[in-house]
Amino acid sequence: MGKRNSQALPLEVDQLKLAVQSWRQTKKSATAPMPAEMWELAIQLAKSHGVSRIAQAASLDYGWLRKKVVVSKAKSPVATPIFLELPRAMEVAEPRLQESKQEVEAGCHLGFGATIDLSTPGGARMRIHMEAGRDLDAAGIVAAFLGRAR
Repeated sequence: MGKRNSQALPLEVDQLKLAVQSWRQTKKSATAPMPAEMWELAIQLAKSHGVSRIAQAASLDYGWLRKKVVVSKAKSPVATPIFLELPRAMEVAEPRLQESKQEVEAGCHLGFGATIDLSTPGGARMRIHMEAGRDLDAAGIVAAFLGRAR
């Protein structure tokens, strides 16, 4: 059996429940679809707090909400990496005499080159240190890190 999430639901869930109840009482026909704005709010809340919890709290059909969440995830745009062009000639500050503890742990060494720090919204992080004069497929590494084929 899964863990129960004991976090309190946000106020928007109560607002959604009241909106759904109001819509049900005032809809013109029994088959009238629920307004898209209500579904969008329900989908966003379900993505954050779980389909089952939101369906129960807002008195929505679990199956429909689950289907709509799956469809919205398939349609949601994936973050596109931003292209950053590095200048050919970079002014380099006077070299440091000691490496920082983070650079030693990351395997970066003093010298000319560039360091790229990446992070994803999910919290994954990666640092690439490119030494001058060495071939490195940085674009391929970044694409692999972000889960995309070049």
